[in-house]
Parts: sequence; C-alpha cells; structure tokens
Amino acid sequence: MSNNKNTSFIRVSICTAVLTLASGYAQAQSSVTLYGEIDTGLAYLSNVGGHAQYQATSGLIDGSYWGLQGSEDLGGGNKAIFRLERGFSTQTGAALNDHPYYVGLGNDGYGTVTLGHQYDSIHDYFAPFTLTGANGGTAFAHPFDNDNANNSYLARNSIKYASPTFGGFSFGGMYAFSNGAGQFANNRAYSVGANYQNGSFNAGAAWLHGNGRGNTAGGAYDTVALPGVNRDVFQASVQTQNTYGVGASYAISGFTLGAAWSRSTYSGVSNADSGAAAPSVGFSNYEVNGVYQLTPTVSLAGMYTYTKGSGGHWHQGALQADYQLSKRTDTYVEALYQRASSGAPAVINTAAPSTGSNQLLIAAGIRHRF
Repeated sequence: MSNNKNTSFIRVSICTAVLTLASGYAQAQSSVTLYGEIDTGLAYLSNVGGHAQYQATSGLIDGSYWGLQGSEDLGGGNKAIFRLERGFSTQTGAALNDHPYYVGLGNDGYGTVTLGHQYDSIHDYFAPFTLTGANGGTAFAHPFDNDNANNSYLARNSIKYASPTFGGFSFGGMYAFSNGAGQFANNRAYSVGANYQNGSFNAGAAWLHGNGRGNTAGGAYDTVALPGVNRDVFQASVQTQNTYGVGASYAISGFTLGAAWSRSTYSGVSNADSGAAAPSVGFSNYEVNGVYQLTPTVSLAGMYTYTKGSGGHWHQGALQADYQLSKRTDTYVEALYQRASSGAPAVINTAAPSTGSNQLLIAAGIRHRF
C-alpha cells in the first residue's frame, strides 16, 4: 500500500472511530422514548337515567394515551427530564387533557423538581393503595372520585418536588399557582405526601388543599363534580377543599392485601352553572382490596368500599380478572355494583347517574401497551 493510500486509510479509520464514539456518547447522555396505551372494550350499565345502557368504552382501566419522555445527563449526577402525555378517546378520537406534561431537573442525591401540568401528592403517595390507583382502574374509583385517587384532575401551573429514597422512606410536595393578578390564593392548591416501604410492607399518606377551586379558568383546578339533592350530579366551584388519605399494603406469596382511608371536604360550594349556593359536603372512604397473581398470566382483583357522605352513603363492591396474552397485550373482565342510600345518586365513576339507588357495571376489554 502506498504512503498516500495508507494515510487516507488511517484518516478514514480515525474519522469512523470518532463518529462511532460520538454517537455512542450522545446516546449515553440523552434518551427519548415513545410509549403509550390503548384500552377499549364493551360495557353494560343497569340504569342510566332510568334505562339500561350498552356501550363501547374507551379506557375502563387506564384510559388510552400516547407519550414522550426523555432525559439528558448533565454530569455530576444531574439530569434534565421531560414528560409529555396526551389522552384520547378510542371511540370518538377526541383529545383528553387528563395526563401530565412537564420539564424539570433531577439529582441522584437531592431529588427532582418539575414544572408543568402534574399529578398531586394524593396520586403519588395515597392512590397506589386503592384498587382504582392500582390494578382496578377508572371504574373502581370512590364515588365521584371525591379524593382524586383515580386522578380525575391534574394541577396546572404547578411546581413539584420528589425526594430520593432514604432507607425505604421518600416524600414530596406540590404547589399549583392561581396565575391570577392580585388573586394569589384564588384557585391555587398545594399537597404533600410520604411513602415508606420495607420488604413486603408498604404504606403512604398524603394531603391536598385547594382554595377557590373552579373560580377562574386559568387557575390550578377546574370545577369538581358533587352530588345534588335530587339524585343528580352538578359541577361546583369550591372555596376550600381538603383531602387526606392514608393507605397500606402487605404482599404474601403472590397475594397483596391493601387498605385505604380518605377524607374529603368541600366548603363554600356553589353551582358553577347557575351560581346558586349549595351545602358544604364531606366524604369518608373506607376501602379494603386484594390482588392475587393466580398464574403468571392470570391475576384476580377485588375490593369493597364504604363511603359515608354528608346526607348519604354508598356501598361499592367490585371484581376483576385479567389475562396476559403477551408482554404488552392483555384482556380483562370486571363487574362493579354500587348501592346508594335513599336520596343519594348511585353513579359508578365515568357513568351518568342512576334514577334509583343501585347501579351495576359489567364490562370486558382489551389493552395494548407500546
């Protein structure tokens, strides 16, 4: 080989090696992942406005959505992160604003700070001990999702901190701004929570507080659905909301037993449509649940919840069976029965109210993750 050819060969080899190393370095320093889930099925409801309802459903467990998330290594244990998700209806194609999007900074030793549209501490530290926040999904929420264990609403304008885990203990907090000039506390919210895990035992607690909920369009939260006096449900603006939740679980040989208690109070209530004042209302939710991995591909779940509210109470029981067709695809069947006291609306989460004191849901679906 001549000297010129030899020199050219060396140069090409060096360039190729540099590009390969640079490409590997870039891939090691940053990453972006596309992911999502499509959940759809069929459902029967025994009483919706006095009639049986048969419907195609979109997301009886998790809801359907797509997402992008990524991170960039900044060195010294620091990284930049982002998450962008968007929900949608598989039946109508409508976009749903029920998923998070945020950007932030994280450190291995000090935790993570994020800003954007985010879950509150109830979702992070309490909901996993309810069946709606775990295997059961959307339909298994407490009446009206009064404690937000099913994350029916996310906080806008929020800044959030999540700690690393220290000896099984972790904690976090969130503050959502009202974004109103001269109205700092009008439609703002904040929450805190903590979790402790030691082997098979897991426990968590959280608190959420809101002021002027639904009073403004650009604040922390929209209006909230509350029960009316004529077995109906209305959208309410609320001057003060407080939600507390405590839960625990214990896993034994494929079976996980869980228990959860929450208390939600809404005062200074008014009808968001008419502006008419409405009574203050409170809910206490008591839940026991269990999940059993029967085989590597079959799991069974069930729960019972008693909810005592101002002027009414609700009993709710549910069962679910899930069969894993593959790593990413599963099918499920579930049944949920709710009985309300006289005068209170029976309404399973995501459904319209029954004209009576009972409502039954039977459903089946298929779910694919990508």
